Amino acid sequence: MMTLRKVLIIDDEILIRKTTALLLKKLNIDAVTAANGMDGIAMAKAEKPDYILLDVSMPVMDGWSVLERLKTDDNFNKIPVVMFTAGDFSLSGKLAAEKGAAAVCRKPFQPHELLKILDDLNKEAGHA
Repeated sequence: MMTLRKVLIIDDEILIRKTTALLLKKLNIDAVTAANGMDGIAMAKAEKPDYILLDVSMPVMDGWSVLERLKTDDNFNKIPVVMFTAGDFSLSGKLAAEKGAAAVCRKPFQPHELLKILDDLNKEAGHA
């Protein structure tokens, strides 16, 4: 199905981080996690993930600020970012498109929804 090697999950909710990481690991995708935006940026530098799953609403640095930092850095601006949101889905979708995110996933999500988004992005990138 997918040829992803590593996904970084940046979310302040431990349950989201753990369940998403478990889901990806079942598909032989290495999942690394960070609990806030600052740690997420550091983890992106250290781990060089294929994709980043990024929560919109977090303490320390919100997802939009993290996305902006990633998209203005030549080391990360090519990594597709999927925004997680429990908020206004249409507003988040509009903001995500404006700010350079590859997709938006509603929280809480069904596993098949997230896997379809990642699979579609992988196909777009020519990896499937």
